[in-house]
Amino acid sequence: MLAGLGAALLPAQKIKTAEVRSFDGVPALVVDGQRQLPFMYALTHVVGGRWSWEELPAHNLGNACAVGIRIFQVDLWFEDIWRKDRHDLDMELVKRQLRGVLDACPDAGIVVRLHVNAPLWWNRANPGECVQFANGPLEKFPEGLPFNHEDGDIYRGVRASLASEKWRLESGRRVVEFCKKLARSREGRAVVGIHLSCGVYGEWHPWGFVRNEPDVSTPMQAAFRKWLKTRYGSDQSLRVAWNDMQVTFHTATVPDTIARRCCGDGFFRQPHQEQRVIDFYKCQQEIIADDVEFFCRTVKENWPRKLITGVFYGYYHFSLCRQAMAGHLEVERLLASPWIDYFAGPTSYNKPSRESGGSGLQRSIVQSVLRHGKLWFDEVDNGYLQNKFESDFVRSRPLGDSAYLPVLQRSLWLPLMQGCGLWLYDFGPRRNTGWWDGDMYRQEFRRTIDFFSKEFRPKTPAPAEVLVVWDTESFYHVENKSTKTCEQGLDAAAEDLQRCGVPTDHTYLFDLPRIDLRPYRAILFMVAWKLSPEQRRFIRDSVAIKRIRLKLKRFPAYRSQKYRCPIPSAGRQVINILPAWNVSIRFFP
Repeated sequence: MLAGLGAALLPAQKIKTAEVRSFDGVPALVVDGQRQLPFMYALTHVVGGRWSWEELPAHNLGNACAVGIRIFQVDLWFEDIWRKDRHDLDMELVKRQLRGVLDACPDAGIVVRLHVNAPLWWNRANPGECVQFANGPLEKFPEGLPFNHEDGDIYRGVRASLASEKWRLESGRRVVEFCKKLARSREGRAVVGIHLSCGVYGEWHPWGFVRNEPDVSTPMQAAFRKWLKTRYGSDQSLRVAWNDMQVTFHTATVPDTIARRCCGDGFFRQPHQEQRVIDFYKCQQEIIADDVEFFCRTVKENWPRKLITGVFYGYYHFSLCRQAMAGHLEVERLLASPWIDYFAGPTSYNKPSRESGGSGLQRSIVQSVLRHGKLWFDEVDNGYLQNKFESDFVRSRPLGDSAYLPVLQRSLWLPLMQGCGLWLYDFGPRRNTGWWDGDMYRQEFRRTIDFFSKEFRPKTPAPAEVLVVWDTESFYHVENKSTKTCEQGLDAAAEDLQRCGVPTDHTYLFDLPRIDLRPYRAILFMVAWKLSPEQRRFIRDSVAIKRIRLKLKRFPAYRSQKYRCPIPSAGRQVINILPAWNVSIRFFP
């Protein structure tokens, strides 16, 4: 009966538009000209929970609509709709996925998470365009039902290289087809956004990055040589930079595993010996940024109405100390892109941050994201923290799990208080029912939506007492693996800062010149190991106002080094945390 009602309503479906605008200095979601609370419910990619018309997903969509949620997200994969046996996309499957949402909530706005990675058949038909891994041959692993499309992402699987121009061109054409056909359909009238996904778990990480070293494929080799020629201009400049008098643009190669894992100066890379590795990671990061911007721009230019585009990007915390390989280090460029409206990511998976009593630390430097007029969305995927959930059937599950409720409340209120958004990513149907299919949780959703829709409007907050500065460029110049230095100086320290009792603001280093520094009593440089001469001068002349000497107590390779920062006026402390957790700091006039 509900399906029939939804079908009857579709012909009159109102055409929706969406954009991000600034209100009181804070970016906000605007749907059909009205400010909308950025609170979504999302089906997941998992088998049993991804198709909107199936019983449990439809049940959970209806529950979300009943508590006041009006924006929904659903996944769609080229793997399902771009088939080898047909020349066009299977738009009937696309429309059916959207129609299931509208059957459950007729006035819904829909964000489509579109996975643009090539289907398996395409990869097998184009082996020369696929990733070749530096540390080993391709692995075999189960594919197809009951496995999920993402299950092989962290292995050495058959995946189109993110540097493949053929993949980008052909997938781009399919995105154009997708946008033009969907925008003309009745179901497409409800679309308010498209979230572009690719890479490991759709989060724009290089394939297999967790356990492996990609990518030495032919497309990456060609892209690297092209990048080097643009950067250096001549063979002689390349030879000087690499300290290799034999190398040319035609003979330069992607570094192997041994070269990537070697650091010539303890924690640090030595540019005169390891510039080749630094250049490769920089090139790979820029290629991914090119992909992100290309697909977002393609959507914007081929959707006939206003809609928002977004990506998983800007991850900084909990990147497994593999930022050079898998982090999102070209975030400054993408923050300036007119083709992207929002960034997104799950809460840090660092246990002290995520579980009960934790801060709910976000993966990105969110204040910098907002400062550039982009929205940030938290993906709430922590329903597994409910007691006894994963193995119990619905009848024995404690639906009134009050132990999890504070975690849920933090997950809802923290981003909304900051002026960010969130979506509930519901893995629950994989086991039995929705993660949040309980009266206690639904009441909390309604209470949160009512309060933030009627009583609260985020504004640019007053500055805190301490400004914490995080750099991206430094990760190209340090070890690309998990170490105590990285773990303690990055993830553990970030959580400790949330609990220190002193209000803190956070920023990327590249945003520092945009900030009025006068209100801050202390500025803490947490990750700023590689500074350009211009950045040093700026810190000396405009940021620092005392003399500081830091002498490392650990890491013998650095024991003799002293760091001085002349500071012209008085009143503020500036501390640079170097890659040794135990440092002594002495102030002198």
